[in-house]
Amino acid sequence: MNSFVETISPAAKNLIEARIDYYTDLTSAALQSMRKLAEVNTQFSRTWLQDSTEALRTALLTPQSAERGMAAIAPSAEAVAQKLQAYQQQLTQVASEFQNNINSVVQQHVPQTTRTATALAEVVTQKAAEQADRQLRAQKAAAKETMDQAAQFANVAAQSGSMAQPASMQSADGSGNKN
Repeated sequence: MNSFVETISPAAKNLIEARIDYYTDLTSAALQSMRKLAEVNTQFSRTWLQDSTEALRTALLTPQSAERGMAAIAPSAEAVAQKLQAYQQQLTQVASEFQNNINSVVQQHVPQTTRTATALAEVVTQKAAEQADRQLRAQKAAAKETMDQAAQFANVAAQSGSMAQPASMQSADGSGNKN
């Protein structure tokens, strides 16, 4: 008994291998980008937590007047805005790198995948044409055999006289059925 892999044509096997390579590289690029995104998010979260904790500590534990408190908070608000902008830039960079990686994977694999898919389509088309031709020849052979058997039957019947000519409705003397 043949295994499934042994029954796959070489063209189909090439297409499957090309697709597996393509999807493997595509998945690797996506996972790498997800890892970078997780690193950026983790770093931003740590920094945000440290800065928030320090700002809260300063605001709560430093005895100051209300004016001094606002003056102390203003620089930290500006620092937060800068960090948010840096975070956004890092996210944009990760997204841009991801897009570049995906484009690179596509450019690398699409030509091979297209070639193997075209080769498989050609093999399937050729096999379908061959099968249609075989079926047409088989139908013609069956029709010829049926015609030959019918002719043979007619010859045998003619030789044995079993298919005598039907009698005429008129008599041989020509009198027929006259009134």
